[in-house]
Amino acid sequence: MKNTMKWLTAVLVASSLLGASGASAFTDIQEENSISMVKELQAKGIIQGISTERFAPAETIKTAQAIQMIVNLADLKVQPNFTGRSFDSVPKHAWYANAVNIAAQNGLSVSADMKWNEPITREGFAVLLSEAIQKTGNYPLIMMYLHVADEDQMKEESRGAVQFLLLTKIAKLDDHDKFYPAKSMTRMEAAELAYQSVQFIEQHQKNNIPKEPGKMDPNVSISISRVDDAQNKVTVTKHELPHPGYGIKITSVDYVTDNEAVIYYKVLQPDPDMMYPQVISSASDDVIVPSKYTKVNVQAAGIIEFTK
Repeated sequence: MKNTMKWLTAVLVASSLLGASGASAFTDIQEENSISMVKELQAKGIIQGISTERFAPAETIKTAQAIQMIVNLADLKVQPNFTGRSFDSVPKHAWYANAVNIAAQNGLSVSADMKWNEPITREGFAVLLSEAIQKTGNYPLIMMYLHVADEDQMKEESRGAVQFLLLTKIAKLDDHDKFYPAKSMTRMEAAELAYQSVQFIEQHQKNNIPKEPGKMDPNVSISISRVDDAQNKVTVTKHELPHPGYGIKITSVDYVTDNEAVIYYKVLQPDPDMMYPQVISSASDDVIVPSKYTKVNVQAAGIIEFTK
C-alpha cells in the first residue's frame, strides 16, 4: 500500500502540467500578470500547479511536461492513420505516453532518444512550440530576419523556430538581444510562451475567413457609388483579415428579385511561401450592378486556395 501511494504521488507530481479541472490561486506567484496568465491557462486545461497552492514557477520544466503542455495548447489530436505507441523509450503506462504519441503523429520533432524526465532547453521548447502552432493554421510572415546575438549557440534546425516565435511576438529577446538557447526552461517561462501562443492562435482563428458557402460575415461591409444613371459600383470590403497576404474576389452576382441583388465573394488565401507582417488588414473588390437593384446583400462563397 505504501509503495502504491508513493507511486501515485510521483505520477501526480510528474504530470503537473496536465489539464486541470478548475483555476486555483497559487501562493508562490507574486506578479499580477503572471497570476492572470497561469490561471487562464489552468482554466483551459493547458497547465496546472504541483499542488493546489503551488505552481513552482522557478522550477525547470521537464521534456515530457513541455510536450504535454504544447500538445494541449495547440489542441493536437491522435491521428487515425497511426496505431500503437510511437517510441519504445516511452513506457506504455507513462502519464506522458499519449502526449508523446500525439506529438509524433502530428509531425513534431520528438525522438526516441529524448530524455523525457530531464529539463528541456529553451531552443528545444521553441522548436516543438513553433511546429505545434503551425499545425493549427497557415500563418505566413513577412520575410525578414531578426538579429539574435547568441544565434551562433543554436542548432541550425532551431533558428527558424526561434525566428518564427520572435516575428509573431510570442517570444522576445532580452535587453542584449539574447535568447539563451541552451538554458533550461522554467515553468513560468513555459507558461508565458504558452499564454502568448494561445492568444496568437485564438486571435487568428477569430479573424479567419468563413469557409461555409452562404455564411454571413459581420466583418464584411459594402459601399455603393454612382457610375451613371443606369449603373452603380458596389465595393465589398472584408475587414479583420489576419494580415495583408489575404485578399478578396467577387465571384458572381445573383439578381434574386426586381430590385434585390446578392453579391458572392471569396477570400483569397496568402502565398504560403511568403511572410507578411502580422497586422490586421482589410481587402476590397468591386463590381458594377444595374442601378435598379437598390437592395444589395453580400454572402461568402468560400475560399480560393493560393496557386502558383
